[in-house]
Amino acid sequence: MRPVLVGVLGLLMLIVLSPATGGAQQTQEVERLTIATEADKGNLTPYSFRPPPGLHSELTNLIHDTLFLDPYTEEPIPWLATEATPNSDATTWTVTLRDGVTWHDGEEFTAEDVAFTYEYYKEGPANRYSHHASEVPVIESAEALDASTVEFTCEQPCPTLDLITLADLPILPKHIWENVDDPQTYTDLPVGTGPYKLVEYVEDQSYRFEANEDYFLGPPTVQEIEMPIVPDPSSMFLALESGQVDTVTRNVPPELEERLGETENVELVEGNRFSSIFYRFNAERPPLDQQEFRRALDMAIDRQELVDTVLLGSGRVGSPSFMHPDSEWYRPEDATFDPEQAQTILDEAGITDTDGDGIRESDGEPVSLSVIVPANDPQQIRTAELITQQLEEIGVELQVESLDPGTLSQRQNARDFELASFQGVPHLLGDPTQMIESLESLLFYSNPEYEELKSEWFQASTVEQQSELLSEIQALFVDDPPAFTLYYPDTKYAYNSSAYDGWLPAEGHGIHHKWSLIPEASEMMGIERVSQSSTLEENASGGRAAVYALVGAGVIALLALAVLLWRRSARKTDDDQI
Repeated sequence: MRPVLVGVLGLLMLIVLSPATGGAQQTQEVERLTIATEADKGNLTPYSFRPPPGLHSELTNLIHDTLFLDPYTEEPIPWLATEATPNSDATTWTVTLRDGVTWHDGEEFTAEDVAFTYEYYKEGPANRYSHHASEVPVIESAEALDASTVEFTCEQPCPTLDLITLADLPILPKHIWENVDDPQTYTDLPVGTGPYKLVEYVEDQSYRFEANEDYFLGPPTVQEIEMPIVPDPSSMFLALESGQVDTVTRNVPPELEERLGETENVELVEGNRFSSIFYRFNAERPPLDQQEFRRALDMAIDRQELVDTVLLGSGRVGSPSFMHPDSEWYRPEDATFDPEQAQTILDEAGITDTDGDGIRESDGEPVSLSVIVPANDPQQIRTAELITQQLEEIGVELQVESLDPGTLSQRQNARDFELASFQGVPHLLGDPTQMIESLESLLFYSNPEYEELKSEWFQASTVEQQSELLSEIQALFVDDPPAFTLYYPDTKYAYNSSAYDGWLPAEGHGIHHKWSLIPEASEMMGIERVSQSSTLEENASGGRAAVYALVGAGVIALLALAVLLWRRSARKTDDDQI
């Protein structure tokens, strides 16, 4: 019996010292998912881009793929390409493509498609992606060396080509787009290599996607996606609460977090989508054409009050650095809130209140500005109302104009505004090449010192050199901001966990993107799905319970063995005495 006792003790030791382990994780597969989105983005070709609000790149990328996975990763992750190798000064790159990839219509994907795509973007009309070929960087040529190799030659060094450019620009099928003369009026449903096919689009109403069963990484987890367009935030979240939709692409407002958290089957997850609210200004309109005046306005804005009041604390104050604080390219700089100093700056600039009515004058005219904001965004309206009160303290009048999204976009495109509320998106807040391009095309930034640094940035041949120069550029923004960055909201998303819980919170993108629906993506990106996180916790808890049960059973067995041995020992002693 003693060997048995020793064996049981050894078994218990192994159980206690071994970690609790769960079964292998399997990605949930579902037939249909209904996702409410807030805006119509056209037929989802790269040329159908429409400004915020709403997702665009994430929807386009359901259909189209890029050569590398994502422009916000620390290191390039191969996707349609398997590798990219630069020459010594990073002006020429040789890119090797993945074999066995086909377009949705069955045609083979080749290097000719890649070379054609970059030439098409470069020569055609500007769109959301074209700067990667025609401006930042300038691609002199993209040449197919053979069926699976492309050589890119840049006009100047392009050290981030694989990390950013090749990871952001969607590849087009040459056999279709070579026959499209005007891509901006192209209305056919797009063909890509991506995990989903767009099979139905009803303008201003809905999208419907079907899974690409021949996707090169295997079939996606959801067979069909229904995507109704719901512009009104209240209607969108009510549809989620009532079970009409399974998730919504709009960020959960802080005031709804508690209510949604108490709704059956609805879960909230941190998405960390790069987002901001900032004010563009029209520097052609006096007195906004004066740097001192703009600096005074910037100093008069109490960003912490905006975060506390509008976001209920769920966000971070805006930074002069402009880029998102979680971007690899962000340089930390703090905004200055000093209304007294703002008034001193205005006084020294000769912008004073001469008639004592509380409103300053510039060139004899009252300083009365207007800010245009989207009528369907309560947070941006409330933000503008608070800033109106803050600027009143320094003698500047601000009037709020709430416009429907279409009119707002038209006014901004025509530069028919003084101040305009704008939603910063990942492409602008996490991609330095886009920020360089947007400083001119969107923000119309003009600063001689910036022009010198930009020239050096274009000549830099390493990622490290470009990063250092970008930090110097962001330091300039402290005294001469290209826009008034107000805050970076926390991004939480709500979803019905009983419908689908395989969401993947990807840095910069939130959860509503194709990687949430591709089984291989979690391992490739090194990110846990929300279902894996919760399941791992459950497995750990269950494992510990099993250990305690086994230990308890073992203790009982040991006690029983001890009693049995004691009895036999006692009988043996009695026999010896007789």
